[in-house]
This record gives sequence, C-alpha cells and structure tokens, in this order.
Amino acid sequence: MDSASRLRLASRRDVERRVVELVDFYRSEYGSCVFIGERSYTPHNLYFSQSYVESDKLGLVLKAVLFNGYRVPIIVVVGDKATQYVVDGHHRSIVYAWLGWRIPGLTIIVPKYKPRLMKTILDLELLIPPNTPSELACWRHIVNTIRFLEKQHGLYARIWLESIDIEKLKPTEPPIISPRPFPTSLHCPILVYKYGEDYYVVDGHHRVCLKLLEHCESIPALVFTIGGREIGLIRTARRINQREFNASYCSSF
Repeated sequence: MDSASRLRLASRRDVERRVVELVDFYRSEYGSCVFIGERSYTPHNLYFSQSYVESDKLGLVLKAVLFNGYRVPIIVVVGDKATQYVVDGHHRSIVYAWLGWRIPGLTIIVPKYKPRLMKTILDLELLIPPNTPSELACWRHIVNTIRFLEKQHGLYARIWLESIDIEKLKPTEPPIISPRPFPTSLHCPILVYKYGEDYYVVDGHHRVCLKLLEHCESIPALVFTIGGREIGLIRTARRINQREFNASYCSSF
C-alpha cells in the first residue's frame, strides 16, 4: 500500500459505512447482531483486535486531533462475556487515551464474538513503516519516544499542549555540538516531560535554543507525563547539572 492510502484519515462517514459492512458480516457469521449507536469508553476497559499500530499514522492522528479538531469515533464490538473489542480505530483510541478523553465508539453487540487477538492498549506494538513522508518524521519520533517510555513503566501517557516560558525548561542533554534539526522538525512542538512542577525537554533542545537566541520568551510544547513517574532522562538532567537554557548553553549548538 502506498503511503498516501495508508495515511489517509478516516472520516465519520467512512466509519459509519464500515459499521454497516460489519453488521452484515457479523449477522452472517454469528447470527445475533445489533447496532446500538454511539457510546463512550474508558481505555482500560478496551481490548484490541490487532497486534500493532504504525508510528507515522499514530503521529498523524495526534497532530490532526491537536491542531485540526479531528475527532472521529472508533468501532467497538461488545462480544463474548460483554468484553469490549476495538475493531476499527486503533490509532484514534491511543490518541484519545493520551488526551484523557472518554473514547467515542459506534457500538455493535455480537454476543458470540471473540477475536483471535485480545491486546490491551499497552500491548500494541509500534511498527515503523519505511515510507514515512518527511513532514511526519518528527511526529513519528514523538510517538516512538512516548510509547517506549510507556512500555518501560507499564502505564499509558497523558498528553497536552502548553506554551511554556523558556526560563522554566530544563535540558536533559549536555551542551555538545550536534547536528542541526531538519527544517520540517522546526514546525513540530518540542517534547517535554512534566515531573512535579518541573519541565524537562525530551526532544527539541535546538529549537529551544533558536527561540532563546531570537529573544522569544515562550515556546509551544507537547507535554506529557506517565503516572507522575521519574523517568531516566530526569536523572540524566541532574547529572549534567544544567538547570536552564541560557546563552552559554545554547552557544554550543
């Protein structure tokens, strides 16, 4: 499948058409099947009927939800023992969970339904496709980083957008000379981990320095936390003992 088709975002009409197809299929396969409209779900009650999501598409959905108001329901089948299975909208489910939303789902009741796979939101593997468009590279990196840390700590993240005063940001890497960011990444928010009242830059040190040297006071950030846990980068930040971004630190970039 080419990247344009693979990365196409489903519309609500697409999802509604898919529901009609699924209802016909489940009736022929299982007999009893009822569509009951839209319901909302909490992430920890959902099981997923496929084993993976794609990192660039997950980044694309995150970007569309945050900046373009994209919000399309998933499809849920309530099956054997009233278990709730996501059969369409795996990427949307993760993003909605990250944002702390209840997840909207068009719901089909199929009492005999039980898929071969039964994954939790943390069980889903993250695949990195080889044909990611360059404009999604930074978003792919963002979701890869967040999913890696989720796996480490066994909890899913909470994410939000925030404009942060640069003086509040703490570096997590030493002031060494490193390659300049790709131009496309300059349009991405920096990635920041919030621990207590502190903001640690996970990705985007160059972008912070560029803003600082342009005498900007704040920068847009994608902020996340994982159960308020202390992640390894915070311990790294303590070791390098660089408490803030300043002209001296940024001159090395």
